[in-house]
Amino acid sequence: MIRLTFLISIFLILGVTTFAQDKILLKGLVFEIGNKRINNASIFNKKSKETSFSDDFGNFSINVSIGDTLVFTKDNYQEQEKVILQKQNLIIYLKKAITLNEVVIKQQTRKAEQKEILNGYRSKGVYYGGKPPIFAYIFTPLTALHELLGKDAADARRFGSYIYRENAQSGVDTHFNVSIIKESIQIKDEEMVEFMYLYRPKPEDVTYRNRYDDMNYIKKSYQVYLKTKKDRL
Repeated sequence: MIRLTFLISIFLILGVTTFAQDKILLKGLVFEIGNKRINNASIFNKKSKETSFSDDFGNFSINVSIGDTLVFTKDNYQEQEKVILQKQNLIIYLKKAITLNEVVIKQQTRKAEQKEILNGYRSKGVYYGGKPPIFAYIFTPLTALHELLGKDAADARRFGSYIYRENAQSGVDTHFNVSIIKESIQIKDEEMVEFMYLYRPKPEDVTYRNRYDDMNYIKKSYQVYLKTKKDRL
């Protein structure tokens, strides 16, 4: 009886160990068709019920086992399911859903939307994005103080910072995306996510680049990536 209990205990321990080993941390990127990264997309594991969300750059990670099904959802996008058949990084493309508003009203561009919001702050007396220049204190001191200290001014400063970061990262996406990478090098799908994460250039690095510069950077970076990957093995 004691021996049977011991064997059962060993079996349970091995079973738990095997289950734990089967769990892997899967990483990936979520894109809209056309290489725009999608933030705050929901990634749901139908088996484990675990949920994760993509970050500002479309990156995500979630625990999975082989055979699990992931469901990718985002407001105004079509839902997509992906069965995990092997341990590899994922690139997921979500298609834009067609809504009534998109049929009736012409979609505004990102810059037009940003301009509309800034105009809203101007209607509240915030004319300099919450950062009045020195001359404003001389010619319109009350407006300058309101601009510097008011709540609307603080909101405008935060939104201005957001616009700067958003447009800067959009500029990077123009020079460093899946399409141009595949055009520049022969890269495996399972390498794409890691490569894009490790070698994504900074906004200031792409300011004066042309397409030749972009492709040259990608080729050189990929050579470094392959060497580093080989050294890790």
